[in-house]
Amino acid sequence: MKLELQLQRLHDKFEQALAAGDWDELAVLDAKLQQAIPRIRQQVLTVAGKQQLERLNTLYSTMIAQGEREKARTQQQLKQQESNREGMHAYMQNNQ
Repeated sequence: MKLELQLQRLHDKFEQALAAGDWDELAVLDAKLQQAIPRIRQQVLTVAGKQQLERLNTLYSTMIAQGEREKARTQQQLKQQESNREGMHAYMQNNQ
């Protein structure tokens, strides 16, 4: 299979997993990409191949940004749960 087509398919899979918020699948795809990079570097890239790599790079930046937002959201939820737990604990102590 041509490199350009492989990169296109990988891009599409990344895009689908990102849209679904499937962080486990994104991790699997990332591992595949990391393994493929040395092989990609050994090849002479066509213009189409370079374009596909640029598209992947742009999407990768988007994924990192979205991952950071998700991380911040999760951290906020954890802080809120801790605050709620502490409030509930104080409430229960005062009502005993």
